[in-house]
Amino acid sequence: MQEVLAAEDIGKLPEASIAESLARLPGLATNRDRGNGTAISIRGMGPNLVNTLLNGREIVSAEASRNVRYEQYPAELINGAYVFKSPTAAQVEGAIAGQVDLRTLRPLDFSETKVVLNARAIYSDLAEKVQDTSPWGCIASASVVTQLLDDTLGIAVGYSGRRQSVATVRTNIFRYTNSFADLNGNGQGNDNIPFGFEGLARGGDDIRHGALAALQWKPSRAFELNGDFFYSKVKFDETQRGFRVENLPFGNTQSGVSAVTIPQAGGGTQDYVTGITTTVFPGNESFGQVVRGVNELFFFEDDLYAGGLNAKWRPEGWEIAADVGYSTTHRDQQFLTLRTEPFGFAPTTTFRSGNDSVPAMTINANLADPSAFRIADFQIPENGGGAPLINDELWTASLDATRQIGRGPLAALRFGARYTDRSKDYTQRTQFGFIDPAQRTATPASLLNGTYNFSGAYAGLPAVQSIDILKAVTTLFGPIAPTQSFFDQRSSWQVGEKTYAGYAQVDLEGNLFGLPFNGNVGLRVIRTETDSRSIRIDQDPTSQTAVPVRVTNEFTDWLPNLNLTFKPTDKLQIRLGASQALARPPLDDLSAGFGVFTFGAPSAFGGNPLLEPFRAKQLDATVEWYFDRDSALTISGFYKDLSTYIAQQVTPIFVNDANGNPVEGTFRRPINGSGGTIKGVEVLFQKAFTFLPAPFDGFGTYLNYSYTDSNISVTENDNAIGAIQLPGLSKHVANATLYYSKAGFEARVAFRYRSNYATELGDTDRILFTAPESVLDFQTSYEFGAGALKGVRLLFQANNLTDEPFETYYGDRRLQGRYEKFGRRFLAGVGFSF
Repeated sequence: MQEVLAAEDIGKLPEASIAESLARLPGLATNRDRGNGTAISIRGMGPNLVNTLLNGREIVSAEASRNVRYEQYPAELINGAYVFKSPTAAQVEGAIAGQVDLRTLRPLDFSETKVVLNARAIYSDLAEKVQDTSPWGCIASASVVTQLLDDTLGIAVGYSGRRQSVATVRTNIFRYTNSFADLNGNGQGNDNIPFGFEGLARGGDDIRHGALAALQWKPSRAFELNGDFFYSKVKFDETQRGFRVENLPFGNTQSGVSAVTIPQAGGGTQDYVTGITTTVFPGNESFGQVVRGVNELFFFEDDLYAGGLNAKWRPEGWEIAADVGYSTTHRDQQFLTLRTEPFGFAPTTTFRSGNDSVPAMTINANLADPSAFRIADFQIPENGGGAPLINDELWTASLDATRQIGRGPLAALRFGARYTDRSKDYTQRTQFGFIDPAQRTATPASLLNGTYNFSGAYAGLPAVQSIDILKAVTTLFGPIAPTQSFFDQRSSWQVGEKTYAGYAQVDLEGNLFGLPFNGNVGLRVIRTETDSRSIRIDQDPTSQTAVPVRVTNEFTDWLPNLNLTFKPTDKLQIRLGASQALARPPLDDLSAGFGVFTFGAPSAFGGNPLLEPFRAKQLDATVEWYFDRDSALTISGFYKDLSTYIAQQVTPIFVNDANGNPVEGTFRRPINGSGGTIKGVEVLFQKAFTFLPAPFDGFGTYLNYSYTDSNISVTENDNAIGAIQLPGLSKHVANATLYYSKAGFEARVAFRYRSNYATELGDTDRILFTAPESVLDFQTSYEFGAGALKGVRLLFQANNLTDEPFETYYGDRRLQGRYEKFGRRFLAGVGFSF
């Protein structure tokens, strides 16, 4: 089964991010990062189970894992995408949820020379209220396609550039931990309390440049040569202003406690603090609550190059194709925090959780006073992301042959081979600077931008100092020059991966049970070899050592599959599929690096270079009814049985003590855990209302809904809420679009919904959930069909009309985590094609 996303022309996919266009398809959903769609989930399964191709080739990723940021691929340069949900033997392996193949244009698909120009202005309403950014941005793109040598040679080039504001405001209530006290006074001790809380406003620039070139030569029907090249540069440059309160659990006096009582997985109940007033216990300033103002910089810059050459030769009854591809990317990333602390006093703080709203957060001191809150330190810390350098390089080569048979049920025979060689490295870097408390002075006026005041829904949060961060750091601490420290070595790694695949597939066509059918049956065999290198760090109270680690692994997978399509009538089709599939582990999970800390019982954390893939057996069934020329109803069911699922878990580790005796400890790392089943149903309905009288015959609707369920569970290690379902799984995903298209005028209102899902395992194994999201968008355009303005297209677009927040929580909706607003974004522009 496959879904197709197609633009009727160059540069006409509607969204600024291709992820948001893909998320309109049945069973697909996207996350929201800075308000943009960046990653794709399919059938309730997260990005780790999705494989992404560009023009049929696997591509690199600047993320530490394999996951692709789809915003790297400008919608203006992507001519369409195929989403494959049930695999064939001839397809590239690597997906269980589904495979997305992004396609750039082929020049000879056009019958004449064409030039397309687009320009759009972008306005963000939230950026007006956030420092360090402009609310205005723009998108500009240009593409040229032409045909030469009697239409046997096609050439296409294109460029897309975008600058838009980054503007978000958020609060965070940090992960819960045991207070070892009865804070709410109900006689039940060990109340859980957040480690702290924060409020932050982020402003900056999101800049993207993309370019493509395509060459297609077809001197005869028997031979075709295609070359394509794609370049993308994405740069985020952001500044955050706000405050952060930490160390609430210990060393403080507390009052005004509000709490909720939540049943626990192992039986009994547990009190969770959702509001409290906190002051450091006198004399405990170095141990209790810490109140800081923060001014932070974050940037990353990705450069991606991808290209390849494909040749097809079609002698009588055969098609032979050879393909060579190469892609590489580099990321330079840095997170820097400059912190101010109270001088000579200890503030009192209060927070009150605000389920579905901004929580109340107060501090009884003026964080905007440069004399009261003085610069204390700066950090480029690993736990904030550090300053990693990431490189990823991938070579691919394949050879495929097809022999047309056309007798009986045997329509064709396909066979081929594929080879890949991938190398990815991650180098962690950090830096720290500190001013002794006695040497701290009021923040000089020359380093201040003024005061930042939160506004809108966040107006009740404390105002903070806005500091010239780069000038302050270089003036007070010296040059910004992160380096790899001793402990950064365990977080740095290099993973090499080679794959060897071969397949044979028979295409089928004929009659079965009196019904016409087509399909295929085949087998794909893949051998995977990995080589992981890093450092093991051992630390005890008296020493620390670093030892190089290198681990190799190899495994072979046999993936049979069968796909059949029956056609009882011209309007009714029934599709059936059965297959085995795999998705390889995230590359950062394959790191051989880890740290072992022996301060009492040993504890360790790191990667697992011996991980094997996610593996699944799959069944798919679809009924498609095209009940008139403008309408369709499809119902799909799927069932996946995963033999293993990779998740972070705690396993035993044994470390020898001073006498050489093994001592048991804990090792937190990714493992091949037990699998389970994933099953669901998808429904799609689309209808053009051509039966209505003019001008209402231009209306139509597009609706889809998917339901997914799973018995795969991941256990929260401190057993606060027990096991939860598959991370990334939303049980309900829906899209509803009402459109109008007639005489060059188009308009659509589009709504998408995604139910809650487990997001990740936090830094103390507290499972974080993302709350349900409902996003409403609008777009309208008019294209002149005649006269002097023929080919001109006017466009207006409004995204996130209801300013839907992004909200997370800790297992129970009353235990709020993040509450973030992105604001609304408006685009207006003009396109011209001739």
